[in-house]
Amino acid sequence: MFYDFPCSPSSCSQSFPGDEYRNHTSCISEAERYEKTIFRGSRKLDESGTGHRDGQQKQGKKLNPQEKWNITIHAAAETAPASLKSYMDQLGMLENVPRKQKQFCNFTINSLGLRGPRGDKIKGEIWMLLVKAREEEKKILEEEEKKRKQLLESTPKKQDAASVSSSDDESEALSPDLPPKKIATKAMKKALKKAPNRRLNFKALRKQVQESLSLKAGSGRNKKLKKLLEECVEANPKKLVMDGKTVTLSE
Repeated sequence: MFYDFPCSPSSCSQSFPGDEYRNHTSCISEAERYEKTIFRGSRKLDESGTGHRDGQQKQGKKLNPQEKWNITIHAAAETAPASLKSYMDQLGMLENVPRKQKQFCNFTINSLGLRGPRGDKIKGEIWMLLVKAREEEKKILEEEEKKRKQLLESTPKKQDAASVSSSDDESEALSPDLPPKKIATKAMKKALKKAPNRRLNFKALRKQVQESLSLKAGSGRNKKLKKLLEECVEANPKKLVMDGKTVTLSE
């Protein structure tokens, strides 16, 4: 006698007679399922061969479009109205959320349970919120790129070792691999709000920000992120207070 062992709707929705399911070692994500040929996520298996993706990226690689989109989703969740807050928080916990409107709307049917006229209305509001957040981030990145170019143009060709080091530090702070200061500051505040007494060790805070914004790890990247967060603290002395190696969020 044979039995079917169907995968869950969030994977590939296939059925396998008998014990054929044992040969099925990987499933596609919903984004891969709906985006089909335009999907740009990873299709490779992890080291265990199970097909689960852990979100880790190769060291030294710049943020890909999907990682930038994840940052946009987190930024939009911070400014979402109360009616959309729960949906945005759920999106922030998902991987490979589609970046195209049609695929995004299909994705939210299963992921967020948005069906019918009311669901269509909510999907439209969420998409407009994401579009607005993406446009704001684009403006911020354009401003930082403009500042970076101005810095490079104003830097003399012949410099002593100290001035070269200073220039490198400023360039790192404006690295395209890192999120804008505004988004990094929001992520810091969010992590501190959840911490006991609204206080965290700086290293622990850095790791939480790194995880919440889906940033890649690595000794070089950690140093850049540390410098960026230190600058965020300096720029917000009334809200973010550094005491030794501890950061506190003021009331």
